[in-house]
Amino acid sequence: MAKIVRSFRTQMILRLCVSMLLAGAITFGIYKILQYYYQTSQVQMGEPLANIRKTIERIGDINVFLIIFIPLAILFFFLLTKSYSTYFKKISTGIHQLAIGEFNSAVHISTNDEFRIIAEDINKAAQELRESLQRENLAISSKEQLIVNLAHDLRTPLTSVLGYIELLMKDQQLSEDQMKHFLTIAHTKSLRLEKLIDELFEISRLNYGMIKMDKESINIGELLIQLNEEFYPILEKNRLLARLDIVPHLLITGDGEMLARVFENLLTNAIRYGSEGEYIDIKGYLDSHEVVVEVVNYGSFIPEDDLTHIFDVFYTGDRSRSLEHNSTGLGLYIAKNIIDQHNGTITAYSDPIQTKFEVRLPQKV
Repeated sequence: MAKIVRSFRTQMILRLCVSMLLAGAITFGIYKILQYYYQTSQVQMGEPLANIRKTIERIGDINVFLIIFIPLAILFFFLLTKSYSTYFKKISTGIHQLAIGEFNSAVHISTNDEFRIIAEDINKAAQELRESLQRENLAISSKEQLIVNLAHDLRTPLTSVLGYIELLMKDQQLSEDQMKHFLTIAHTKSLRLEKLIDELFEISRLNYGMIKMDKESINIGELLIQLNEEFYPILEKNRLLARLDIVPHLLITGDGEMLARVFENLLTNAIRYGSEGEYIDIKGYLDSHEVVVEVVNYGSFIPEDDLTHIFDVFYTGDRSRSLEHNSTGLGLYIAKNIIDQHNGTITAYSDPIQTKFEVRLPQKV
């Protein structure tokens, strides 16, 4: 009911009624004043008031009433609705600002009717367009940075490979051990280059939907237990012990192969950068209809500035450390892409004691 009363149509009807009441009251007041004056005063023939009276009698009381009433009603309606012309102007200005690409101005209307809703929609559209423009600028900047990083990461191993091959071709005095050593380095760099190209290709396939997700019912707990067994030799080699704390029946709907790749990446990173610690903790539990998986290591601390970009493409933080661990900076980006396509989230937390990666996926209902 209150919404109907505040609506533009209702307000127009109310203002029209008020205008007619005011105009009618004033017209009736004029009529009563003239009537009282004529009844109590001696108006002589030929006086202006006598002539006015004759004119009124000739035109008719009703017609004279309307002649006074209608202009007054229009005048009062114009005055009472003047604020709405201001609202129309503000809205028109807001739309014009959107049309010319000016998204920083806002339309302020204090009423509770449709004009306020229109103003809020215009402001919302301006905000969304402004954010979209910011995202576009960020995307352009990221694309440029991606090209720079891509050129660097492809050129570095390729330069090494070409350098060692050229050295082998020019220097005929190299011993067999030296040749074997140089070939080993060239082969290692070639493998890094191949890995980088493969991951770039996979990113393209993920981004453009070329990889079809074969989603089915999966028990995440069983998947984590299987991965822990597969990683046992690597854990043993790095003198790490995996501690599992997984509740049963962690069911989701997803692509098992893709999700296995996510957790393989998280476990690999935990082993790479958690070698200073003694344990890798793998936890799985339910939280508000979500399956939560945590992979925790107790090694290197990730600075806060790095945490905000850790899932960006090609972001590797400390480049020297990344090269030492043969990291391309694409693994976490791919992991986030896969989790996003499962309507989940992946986040990272780090302090001087521990580094934790948390994955949340919708529970199968």
